[in-house]
Parts: sequence; structure tokens; C-alpha cells
Amino acid sequence: MQAIPVRKIVGGVAFEDRFAHLQDDTPEALEWQWARSSAAQAAAEASPNYRPVYDRLLALASGGGLFAPRKVGGIWFGYTGDGGDITLRAGETAPGEGRAIASTGSLAEAAGGGAVMMTWFEPSPNGRFVALAWGRDGDMSGQWTVFETATGRRIVDVPALAYTGARPGWLPDESGFWIDGRTDEGLHRLRFVPVADGATERPDVVLPETLVEAKHSGLTAHVSPDGRRAILVTEPHEHIALALLDLDTLAAAPFLPGGWDGECDGSWIDAETYVARVNDGAPQGRVVAIPVSHSTDRSTWRELAPESEGFIGWAGVIGGRLYVGDLLDVSLRVRVFDLDGRLVETLPLENPGSSPSLMLERCVRPNDMLVFTHATFTRSAVLLTHDPKTGELRQHDEPVHRLDDAVAERRFATSRDGTRIPYFIVRKQALPLDRPQPALVHAYGGFNVSMLPSFPSNFVPFIEAGGIFVQASLRGGAEYGKGWHDAGRLRNKQNTFDDLAAVAEALIAGGVSQPDLMAFMGASNGGMLAGIAIVQQPHLWRAVVPSVPIFDMMEMLPLTAATAGVRAIMYEDYGDTTVPDVATSVIRWSPYHNIADGVAYPAVYQIFGEHDVGCMPFHGRKFTARLDEADSGGRPIHFRVWRDTGHGVVDPAKVAAWNGEWLAFVMDQIGMKAAEPAA
Repeated sequence: MQAIPVRKIVGGVAFEDRFAHLQDDTPEALEWQWARSSAAQAAAEASPNYRPVYDRLLALASGGGLFAPRKVGGIWFGYTGDGGDITLRAGETAPGEGRAIASTGSLAEAAGGGAVMMTWFEPSPNGRFVALAWGRDGDMSGQWTVFETATGRRIVDVPALAYTGARPGWLPDESGFWIDGRTDEGLHRLRFVPVADGATERPDVVLPETLVEAKHSGLTAHVSPDGRRAILVTEPHEHIALALLDLDTLAAAPFLPGGWDGECDGSWIDAETYVARVNDGAPQGRVVAIPVSHSTDRSTWRELAPESEGFIGWAGVIGGRLYVGDLLDVSLRVRVFDLDGRLVETLPLENPGSSPSLMLERCVRPNDMLVFTHATFTRSAVLLTHDPKTGELRQHDEPVHRLDDAVAERRFATSRDGTRIPYFIVRKQALPLDRPQPALVHAYGGFNVSMLPSFPSNFVPFIEAGGIFVQASLRGGAEYGKGWHDAGRLRNKQNTFDDLAAVAEALIAGGVSQPDLMAFMGASNGGMLAGIAIVQQPHLWRAVVPSVPIFDMMEMLPLTAATAGVRAIMYEDYGDTTVPDVATSVIRWSPYHNIADGVAYPAVYQIFGEHDVGCMPFHGRKFTARLDEADSGGRPIHFRVWRDTGHGVVDPAKVAAWNGEWLAFVMDQIGMKAAEPAA
């Protein structure tokens, strides 16, 4: 692709964009994109590693444990099916049993075809209805569809912004719910959705920027038990109870004291009291009971769980018990308190381990009991429940997959500024460590998201082939609380990149691996981090895989109303580059803008979804063209775009192909051969 340099100014910062003509979806840009994508796919599928890796990944597709069932009003709601057709079921007996409410197949048929992905579901308080978020062909906004639980009758469809994490806030009488959206000007707007027959219409509530800043992507209304008030909590990465909404007058006011700097979210225990975990002034977090009528006065708050050695990530009340989840040694701990703040028990969980479902939610949704999945590096997720009345911790199933011959070990690297960075290595127990071995590093490092011990399904073929899987917890995540997040975002973002380099250098210094045997893979924010690995650290990596990344940090997304919610997410960690001092900082590390001529770059396999509204394929077009122009090493630079997809895929066969392509590419680059199938 020929460069056509253009001089640009963003946030007062001037720079040259050599491939600005690839930013728009012109016929010429798309023709080039699809040609490169076809070439990448063909190269990956031609690898002798592709078919055995694909087959193994397909066999590993079940048992992820990402979405836990819910028990609400005595009814179990949850997903079943590990094949192409996923079904939402509801029943009174046990998780995974009961009548079919909706399935990916039935929704696709009703919509006239397409690939359907179901995400969140939210039952009404007594289980009479269930709202389901779903989209098709990569649509990341989608819609909420409400079903009547007893009959499966489809009642109402509502446009959604599913990528924001905003959930329905049901009224206690189940007549309807409040859901967040945006005005044309980008302000948050709460809409009431009548569901039950005879439910009263209510006006929309537009929240001023002075109360809820547009930078917050989504809001969920936590409705009080008497239905008179709602606390509006931000989603998806930082949960902050910003506003108190009077549901009679629809007047909104601040919920937190002025100058608040931290998270605050939890659940109601009665019509006047909200129990929340907070970390403003308490870096490791504590749990307090807040009288909502005086919520802005800290002196009225009552402490239930003080700061401790762990870092509190979520808390909530179920059945008269306070559940507190924190991270201790980068693993999950769950403690149970009574409502006077007395510790009742600590759940006996296997560690190092975590809960995939609680990692996804990072809060306690309404439930009759605590329901969560739990996994480790060497076994896939199991479903656990804890009954607040009896104290019984019950395991409902067995892990679908195990790595019985593998071991996990925690280590630390030292970053440039002296900070200790934790990482885990997972390998076959018999693998010798007296010489460097192939290593595949995975990290995220952003948006208050923790990288915790969990079954590494997508990396199992690499481990079984004799490689070392490395999972690193970089600053920008939440592994060590608010301070860890703040130390890896905005003007501190370079710390995340230094942390990744420190882990790679520790692997080399310790004789675990060496650069020509090392690869890095990251997705979403981790995909941007992969761009950094390519541009800032080419000497450390033989191959790098950026999955659904962004590379042009100066122009992350079009400045339109349609992208307001996604841009709000980006601004949390990267900042708004239309602001001059932000632009001055970001231009120094933006991957696209820091590609240098004459550098021998690693082998690259980029992955995008055609309809990804956050990580748009134009980033890959520009990055690929600039790498082609600048690279002196001659290693392959691939650019793969999946049609009719968004920020990933869920169909098991597509998941196996999506991951099989890049993993076969990595194994080829560092000279590995996929393990033979077990007899």
C-alpha cells in the first residue's frame, strides 16, 4: 500500500499520518483489507499445526464458566449448551434444567437469520420475567428482549447498549425496569420500559453532565426494595454510585460526598440503607452501610468490613449475609459477614484460583444465594453455591477439563521504577527448566480488570506441545486495588508497558526462555499492549498477536454520537486526545505513531472483527501498511478481519478457528509442533 502523507493536528499536537487514506471504509481500503485478510487466513490454515490445534481447541470449548446461573424468586435462570445453539432456561429444580426461554437458534430464526450472541440476562425480582441482551452478526449494541418466564412469551424488545454493561433496574413489583441510554448530545438518559400489563409509562430522565459525566460508559439503576429510589451505578469497569434518583419525582441528586475519588457499589439491605464497598481514602477497600437520606455525609456511614490485607473488588448482601470478595496473592478470597460486621466464615476455595463469572460481573447481582464459578490454572470451572441461611458451600458439577500433569508457579519481575510485578508460569511438570523453552506471554494491564488464575483453554495446546504459558498482572488492572489501576492509566500508562518488558526480561534473565522463543498475545486493551510490544520492544519477541486492538491512539474512534459510549470507555484509561495535555502524552506512546523505519519487527498476526464498534479494523489497515513500509526484518505481518463479528466470537467452531489461526502461527514462528492427540 502506497503512503499518502497527511499533516494532522489533534489536541494541538501536529503529526504526519502516512496512511490516513486507510481510515475510512472506502472501496479501495476495503478491497486491500479483505485481500490481506484472505492471505492471513490462508497462511494460518496452511500451517501443519493448524488442524491439530483447531481440533484441540474445539474439544476444550466447553467448561468456561463465564456466565453463572442465577436463582431469583426460587427459579434458576441460566445458559445451557456447549454447541452452536445456546439456550436460556428457567426452572425450579437445579441449574441447567427447566424450560427453554430463548436460544441463539430461535432468536436468529425470528430475526431472519444471522449469527446470534446472547450476553447478559436479568430476571425480575420474583422471577416472573427475564430480560435478555443479545445481538447478531457482531452487533455490539444489540437489544434487550423481555420474556415471560412461565410461558416463554416474548413481551417487548428494547434497543440496548450492551457493550456498556448497563443492566435493567427492575422495580420490585416487576411492572417494568429502567435502562440507560444516550441522548443525541451524548448525555445519559434513563428510560422506563413498561413490561407488565397495565404498567404506567414514565418520562425519560436526562442526567446533566454535572451529575453524571459522559465519560462514564453505562449506568445501572439499583432500585430500592420499596421502589421509591434508585442509586445509579456506573458500568462496566469502574462501579461508582454517582446519583440518587427519586422515582416518584424523577429528581436526581449526587449520592456521594463532594470530591469523591474511588469506587462505590453494592446492594440495598432495606429501603433506607445501601451497603457498598468503597476505596476513596481506603486503597485496599472497605465495606460500609450508607443511610441513603444522608449519603453525602461520610460521618453517617457505618463500617462493616475494614481494610485488610486483601484488595476488595466486590461486596453485596444476599439473604441477610454480607459477601465480600477480595484479591489476596492475586487469587480470589470470599468472606461472609453478618450485617453487624462480624466475620462468619471464609469460603474454602482452591488457590491460586478465581471466579470467571465474578470477574465478569465484579459485583453481586440480585440472587437467592451466592452463585459463582471457580477455576484454577489446571482445572476448568465448576459451579459453586453458598446458601446464606444454612452456610452450605456446594459444588454442583465436576470440571470438564484438567491439566493433571501441569503445574502453576507465581513469580515476580521488577519494573523500571522498582515495582514488583506478579506473573504466573504454567507448564508441564516434566518440562525441563535447565535451558530456555518456548514461552507465550499473555497480559491485559488496563481498565481496572484483573488477570487472575483461570483455566487457560486457549493456551492449552501450547502447554501440551511443551511450551510455557505466562500470565502477567500488569499495572492498570485491579489486582492490587485502586492504586494499581491508577498507576497504569492516563499519564501513567507507560508503566504498563514497562511492566510487560520487565516480565519478558525476567524470563530471559532466569533462563526460562529467550527472545527467539518468546511470543506475546493480548486482546482488546491487551491488543493495544501487543502493539506496544511490537513497537517499543521488538528485541524481546519473536512473534506478537494483537487481538481486537487499537493502534492509532490519537484518533481512536470517529467523534460521533454513535461512538460516545465506547469513547467513554477509552477515555477511562487513555484520556481524551482532543485535550492538549492528553494528546501531548499519548503521542509519545501511540503504537501507530511510533513505528520507526529500518527496525526488524517481530512476526505479527493481527485479528479484528468487521463490526467491532470499539476496535475498528481501520486501526489494522493503517498499522499494517506502516509496518510493511518500515520493517527491515522480513518476518510475516498478517492482518486478519473476521466477517460479521464484533469484539470476538462465541460459537465454539468459530472460537476454535479464531484462536487456532493465531496459535498455529505463533507455534510455527518459534519452532513448535502441536502435540499428538491422546489415544
